Amino acid sequence: MSKNLASKAVSGLKWGTVSTIANAIMQIGYTSAMARLLAPETFGLVAIAGVIIRFGSYFAHLGLSQAIIQKEELTADNIRAAFTSSTLLGLLFMLLVWALAPMAALFFDNGTFESEAVIPIVRAMSLAFLIAGLSATATSLTERNMRFKELSIVETLSYVISYLGVGVLLAFLGYGVWSLVIATLTQATLVAVGAYFITRHNVLPLFKWESYKPLFSYGSKMSIISFLEFLSQDMATILIGKTLGPYSLGIYDRAHRLVNLPMYMLTRTISRVIFPSFSKLQAETEKLASAYISSTTLLATIIIPTCLGLLAAAPEVVYLLLGDQWGESIPVLQVLCLAIPLSFITMFAGIVCDAKAVLNIKIVLTLVFIAVITGFFFVFRQYGLVGFAFAILAGELVRTLFYQTVLNRILKLSYLKQLQAYIPGVVNGAIIGSVIYVLSTMLRSVGLSHILILGIQISTGAILFLVLTLFFPQKTLKSQINMFLSKLGVEENPTSYYGRMISKYKKTVANSTEG
Repeated sequence: MSKNLASKAVSGLKWGTVSTIANAIMQIGYTSAMARLLAPETFGLVAIAGVIIRFGSYFAHLGLSQAIIQKEELTADNIRAAFTSSTLLGLLFMLLVWALAPMAALFFDNGTFESEAVIPIVRAMSLAFLIAGLSATATSLTERNMRFKELSIVETLSYVISYLGVGVLLAFLGYGVWSLVIATLTQATLVAVGAYFITRHNVLPLFKWESYKPLFSYGSKMSIISFLEFLSQDMATILIGKTLGPYSLGIYDRAHRLVNLPMYMLTRTISRVIFPSFSKLQAETEKLASAYISSTTLLATIIIPTCLGLLAAAPEVVYLLLGDQWGESIPVLQVLCLAIPLSFITMFAGIVCDAKAVLNIKIVLTLVFIAVITGFFFVFRQYGLVGFAFAILAGELVRTLFYQTVLNRILKLSYLKQLQAYIPGVVNGAIIGSVIYVLSTMLRSVGLSHILILGIQISTGAILFLVLTLFFPQKTLKSQINMFLSKLGVEENPTSYYGRMISKYKKTVANSTEG
């Protein structure tokens, strides 16, 4: 990876990390407030509407956003073609979803709720198609140019205004489900406006097929893959909404979001940096393989310990953030804490396939995964929500093995080397999760308050994570950390503050390892 590309990638990760932390903190407050202001059925209705909207979005976008980022040579006509098609498709699907909303709602009608209640929600949220169509090109160009600092600022400010401002206020005033809908549309609008101000482009329509062809050739396959991934990722939401109704779906949705959203915010930031970086390395297999191993190792080191720590602290997290009425979500959350890390880590393998345009293999793999996870849902359905969570865990284990086979083929990576990337995260996660579990059991037995226990859990987990990761890293992790730190420019400016700090850290790690 060239120094310029590495520098942009590191800068993107810096700003993405800041944005992620800020959004994670705000999400905690937002989730806690809304869970106390709204009933489980409300979240279930919005989750059902969200599935319907996402169903259409993968056809509406046709993978054009990824095509803009992935294409090595992008012309002005390509950009105009992408904007024209994205806008027209957004408008078309907004009208289609508006008209077909009653039929979509009937799919989820199982007699436990009035399906008509979903129709106006779906119709209102269909506006997201047009908003996304208008903003897709500007957002993709911003990511292609790796201007993540500006994009992070826009997304953070839009979250504050839309969710913490508009959403919470409307929920407090009694707008119920509409507080969630309006907050979502408000943020999408603010991000669209902000993205265009960051990267302005020609918005005049263009109707020359030569400019569309290279985008649709790649984008159409990406659209199929994205739709199939939607089916695999939202299978639980679809089946729970269909078989158990909005109340159970609301319980599942909150549990899933508690672990999924922070991980999504983190990996979304990283993936937005990684995809253009991997795309620029698509012709250099050896360098791409090295970048994949580094990215996977570092991500697993963060995600796995975080999720296993959350598993041990699940009761306190649920009772404090959601409230006592959400106790049913605790065992679901604990199982999902084992499944979600695998889902996000294998995401990098998918990005490798996207960057190298190895899309046919990915389509087949995703179809097989859908069949596998559907079978697991059928096997575990008798155990209710917890059974659905175990089905997701089993499916993710199978998908991980599938992707390792694919990477062995296209990157020539041995299975052992791929598995080694997980070891630091698994070992550190097992230690952190076990310590927090034992400590939590002792603290609960003496009757301490939830907030005090959670504070001790977070402090313990943070200290253990820093010690295990920074001062006693395993061999695999140590080499990846040193490689990452070298990208920060210590050699170019060893007298800077960060240069001195990083040099000091390297010496500390070396001494602790030798000792």
